[in-house]
Amino acid sequence: MGVGGKVMDIQTVLSDLKLNGKVIPVVGGDVNQTYRIKTEHRAYFLKIHPNVKKGFFEAEVDGLKELSAFVRVPDTYMLGETSEGAYLLMEWIEPGKGDQRDLAAALANLHQQTAPQFGFRKDNYLGTLVQKNSFEEDWWTFFFKDRLESQISLAEETNRWNVQRQEKYLRFKERVLKSVEPKKITPRLLHGDLWSGNVFFDQQGHPVFVDPAVSYGNREQDIAMSQLFGGFRPEFLDAYQTIFPLEKGWKDRLPIYQLYYLLAHLNMFGESYGSQVDQLLENF
Repeated sequence: MGVGGKVMDIQTVLSDLKLNGKVIPVVGGDVNQTYRIKTEHRAYFLKIHPNVKKGFFEAEVDGLKELSAFVRVPDTYMLGETSEGAYLLMEWIEPGKGDQRDLAAALANLHQQTAPQFGFRKDNYLGTLVQKNSFEEDWWTFFFKDRLESQISLAEETNRWNVQRQEKYLRFKERVLKSVEPKKITPRLLHGDLWSGNVFFDQQGHPVFVDPAVSYGNREQDIAMSQLFGGFRPEFLDAYQTIFPLEKGWKDRLPIYQLYYLLAHLNMFGESYGSQVDQLLENF
């Protein structure tokens, strides 16, 4: 179901695509209406979202293209919009079983890709929220401005941020900047929304990455998201550490990056995430 409960008419989208086939709803996501479309010759994956322009999905396609040279992602075929919203037609990849160690190897390969600066060539989306991506030389400048404080601004607009939270945040920011070592951090290619629902295995056991929020950043951010909501087996992180060991103290820094995702959940889903935000701000 689309955000806010509105549902787009899938028949309008299929007509726009000139596509006929059996329509099977796919469950599991919180952002888009999703369907498997089985035609005479092949199956497709269709995502539709109400009340947005096609730029919403153009950002996703751009992110998938950025990842595609290094990890397995679905092919994208067509995107467009109707009077109700936007849609994206993609390759249907039949899920299978795989080894979390192969997933770790794929992620490590992704993180080996570097850039001169933090950020990305354009803003994109984390879920339904705009993700800012201005270029910065300094990681902490980028992270606080384009990640945490952009989400705080959204929370202020919807009265989900108050004076008490702002005071906690400023103390949190001060503690972070005092605790991190003044060493150079390399901008690395990130998936950006690495929870367990955004990775799976195909029938050949290859890891598949979907729904990215791509940027070049600190790879600890991807690791932090992978550990926030569960779903990854212990051997995933063990294998990643063997292939591409994280910097000393990485476990202590994970809550810094997890705050970004908790703020985004506060903005998308409401005050049910407020207590987790408060606890993290107070306890780091």
